[in-house]
Amino acid sequence: MAFEKNVLVISALASALLFSGCTVKENKVQEKQAPAQMTKVFSKADPQTCAEVSCITIQKDSLGKIFLLIASGKTGGSTPQWYDLKPQVVSFERSGDRIAILGQNYNSIYKEIQSVNLIQTFSIVSEDDKTITFNWGRGLRSFIAQNAYDTDGPSGDLTESSYTSIPVVDSFVRNIKFDDKNIELEQVSKVPSSNIKQGSDKNALTVENREETLVMNVQIRSYNLDSAFKPKAYDATRRVGFFVNKVKQDGYSNNVVNLISHWDLNPERGPIKIRISATVPADYVQSVIEGAQYWNIVFGRNVIEIETGVKPEDASPQDRSIMIRWIDWLDAGAAYAISQSDPLTGEILRGQVFLPSVFTKVGSADLTDLNGKAPVIVNGAIACDVTKNLKELAKIAREASSSQRLRLAQDSVRSTVAHELGHAFGLRHNFAGSYSAKVSVDDINNAAKTYLKDLKHPGLETSTSIMDYVSGIDNILMSARIKVAALSYDKMAMTWAYADGDAALDDSISKYCTDEDIALANSQGLNIYGCERFDNGNNPLQRKFLDAKDEKGNLVNVLFASIIGRMYPGDQPDVVVNLDQVLKDTLKWAKADLSPLGFVGQVLFDSTKDGTPAGSFASLDYVKGGKVLYAKFGQDQVFQATRQKDLAAIGGYVGILNGLLRDSGGNIEMNWFDKEVDALVASGYLDHGKTLSGRDYQLTTEQQNKIIAFYRAIAKYNKKIVYTNISALLPKINEDVQADDGTTSKVTSVLAYGLVDQAQGEALGQLSLDLMSASDSQVTGKVNGVSVTLPARFLTVEERTMMLKLLSTQGLSFSQEVNKAKVKAALMTSVNSILAPLNIDVSVLTADQRTNATADLLNKGLIDASAKTWLDSEIAIINVLDAVK
Repeated sequence: MAFEKNVLVISALASALLFSGCTVKENKVQEKQAPAQMTKVFSKADPQTCAEVSCITIQKDSLGKIFLLIASGKTGGSTPQWYDLKPQVVSFERSGDRIAILGQNYNSIYKEIQSVNLIQTFSIVSEDDKTITFNWGRGLRSFIAQNAYDTDGPSGDLTESSYTSIPVVDSFVRNIKFDDKNIELEQVSKVPSSNIKQGSDKNALTVENREETLVMNVQIRSYNLDSAFKPKAYDATRRVGFFVNKVKQDGYSNNVVNLISHWDLNPERGPIKIRISATVPADYVQSVIEGAQYWNIVFGRNVIEIETGVKPEDASPQDRSIMIRWIDWLDAGAAYAISQSDPLTGEILRGQVFLPSVFTKVGSADLTDLNGKAPVIVNGAIACDVTKNLKELAKIAREASSSQRLRLAQDSVRSTVAHELGHAFGLRHNFAGSYSAKVSVDDINNAAKTYLKDLKHPGLETSTSIMDYVSGIDNILMSARIKVAALSYDKMAMTWAYADGDAALDDSISKYCTDEDIALANSQGLNIYGCERFDNGNNPLQRKFLDAKDEKGNLVNVLFASIIGRMYPGDQPDVVVNLDQVLKDTLKWAKADLSPLGFVGQVLFDSTKDGTPAGSFASLDYVKGGKVLYAKFGQDQVFQATRQKDLAAIGGYVGILNGLLRDSGGNIEMNWFDKEVDALVASGYLDHGKTLSGRDYQLTTEQQNKIIAFYRAIAKYNKKIVYTNISALLPKINEDVQADDGTTSKVTSVLAYGLVDQAQGEALGQLSLDLMSASDSQVTGKVNGVSVTLPARFLTVEERTMMLKLLSTQGLSFSQEVNKAKVKAALMTSVNSILAPLNIDVSVLTADQRTNATADLLNKGLIDASAKTWLDSEIAIINVLDAVK
C-alpha cells in the first residue's frame, strides 16, 4: 500500500539524518519527493466543476508524496494570543471517493507494522486522467495540540496519536491561496476552551467550559527530502541548553535522540529576517533593533537582516523570519517567543516574539501593581516572567530624570528582545549565567554609580547569558553590554550548535542551569544556590546582604530625588505638581525593603525536621549529578564549601549582623532614618537646586516643612525595621511548622556547623551585650523615695529575647556559656546598681525570686511603677538567658 512506502521512506530518512549527517540519495526517497513548485501540485478548482472557495485540485502523481503541514493562528477576544503548533509531515492518499491527509508516523520502528495517523478525509468532487478535485469543506475538524517546543526531559509515546487534539466545533474556510511555495488556507474555527478558577473554598477548583475563536493559518508545502541541513544531537552532558525535536533511534523501541532546534545559517540561503512591527513606538524602535543585532555580534557575522515598519495586517508568519510584535498590554507580566521547527531535523523554519508595552512604563508608579500578578499563559510558547525585573527597575527609576527613565525603559526593551530572540534561535533559559559571571559585586556597584551619567557606558557582563533572568541595575548594565559585545555563554552555545563536535563547550566559561533543574530541586523542597531566577551576582549571599544594606542607607535620598523629580517633571518644564499629591504617592515607597535578608537567612542555616536533616539549598553540581537527596539531607559538600567561601567575603556571620546593626562608629544604630533626614536638611538641598533632569527648583519654607514632616511621620515605619527583618538571620529552635497535609513537625534551624569560629563567637557575645544595653532615651523612677534615672532600652523585651538567640550554642563548634555569663553579669550589675539602696543582690536570687521581688517592693512602697516596669524588663532578660541553649 502507498502509505506503507511513505512511512518506510520517512523512517529511512530519519535514520540517515541522525546517524550519518549525510543527504539521502536513495531512489525510494526521490520517488516520494514532491515537486518544490507547489503550483505543479495544487491549483484552484475549475469553477465549472466546483464553484466553492474550498475546492482544491491535486495532481494524481503527487498522491503519496511527502509534504509539510504548518499551522499557526490566533485567538479572538480583547487580548488575542498565538497558537503556533508543531509542523507535521503528511501525505495525500486516495481511497474510493475520498481524499485523506495522513500524518506520517516517522518515529515508527516496525518495518512490518507501519502506521500512520489519519488527520481527515475529504470528498472527491471530480477527476480526470491527471487530476482529482476535492472539497476541503469547512476545513480541518481538529488540530493536534503538540507544542512547538520540546525539551530534553524524559520521553513518552512519540506517536501523533498520543498528543492532545483541539477539536473544532464549527468553522469555515475564508480564503485559499496558491503560490509556488505553499498552498495556504485561512480557517476561522470555534473551539472549546476550559478556564480553571479557584472557588469560594480556597481548596476547591472549578472548571468553566467556554468556547473561543481561532483564526488558523494552514500552510502545506513540499517537504525537502534531500536537505543539506545538518541535524545536531543535544549535548548529553548538559553544558548548554537548546529546545529539541524528539525522534526515536532507529532500531530501538524506547531510545530517543534529541535534535536541537537551530536555523540553517548557510550563507547561500541568506540571512534570517527580523521583521519589526510598525506598532513599536518610535522611542523603542532603535532598542528593538539593537536587541536583534546582538545576535549578529554573537555569531560574528550578519546572520540576521532587519526590516522595520511591518504593518500588522502583513505580519503573518513567513519562512526564515522572526516577527517581533508589540502588544499593548500594560498589565502583562511576561514577554514570550514561539518558533516552529522541522520535526525530523530540528531546523527552525520561522518564529515570533511578543513584547508587552508594559516595558515602556519602567519607573512609573503603575508598575508597583504588577508585582505578584500571574504571567501571560501562552499555548506552545515560552513565557518569560518580567515582574521581578520591572519591580527592581521601578526602584532605580525613583531617582531618575524623565530622560533617564526613558533610557532605562529602552534598556529593558533591548535586553528583552535579545532574550526572546534567543528562544527563537533555539536557546533555553540559563539561570546560572549570573553565577558564572566574572565581575564582582564591587564591580557592579561601581559601574552603577556612573551609568546614568555616562551615555556611552559600555556596561558589564553581569551574566554570561542573555537567557538568564537578572533584574535592576544588573539587567541595565548587561543590556548596555550587549550593544558592543557577546556574552560568553551565548557565544559558546552558538559556536557549539553550528560546529562539528563538542570542542566549544567549557564549564569554566559558564555553567548551565534551566527550568527543569529548578523544578527538580523544588520537588525536594530545595533551591539551587547560584541557579535562582533573578539571583544577581556571582556571590548571591553577598549580593543579597548588600542589597538590604544599600536599601537602608539610600532610602532617604532616593525618596527626596523621587519627590523633587516628580514635582518638577523634566519633560514638562512649565509644570509644578502639587506637593501634597506627590507625598501621598510616595507613601508606597516609605518603608525600607529588607526582604533580601530572607534569602541570606536561608543560606546561613541548616535545618532539621523532627531530628532529620532538611537542607534548604543544593549545589548545581549535586542536582545535575543526580545527588539531590544528598543535598536534601544536608550532605551537599559542594554547597557547604561554596557557602563558606561566599560568607567569608562578607566578613562572616558577625560581619553580616554588624553591617546591619551598627553604624560607622561601631555603635548600635538606633535612629538611622532620623540621622539620614537630618543630613538631608543640613545639606541645603531642601531649599533649592537642580533636579536630576536639570530643572531648577525652589522650595518655600512651607514646602520644606511638609517634606520634613513627611519624613518624620514615616520614620516610625523604619525605626525597628532592621530588627523585624533580622529575625531571618537568627536561629529558629524547635518551632512548630504545619505541613500541607495538616501535620505538625518540629523544625530547628541552626547555624551551619563551622560557619562561626571562636573569634566570631566572641564578637557575637559583644554584639549581644551591646544590644541588651542599647538605650536611646531615659525614664525616671523612684527607689526608696529617691528619684533615679533609668536607661530606656531601645529594644523591647520581646525584641531583646529574640536577639538573645545569638548566644545559642546549637550548631556552633564551641560553647557560648562564657558569652552568656558576660551578658548576664552586665545586666545583673545594672539591676543591682538600682537596687543597692535596698540592699538587694539579684545574683543570689532564683529566677522565681527575682520575678516576684519587684511586686513585693512595689506593695511595700519601696519602688514606684516606673521603676518596677524597668526592673521587670531587665529581670525578664536575665531569666531568658538561663533558657538559651
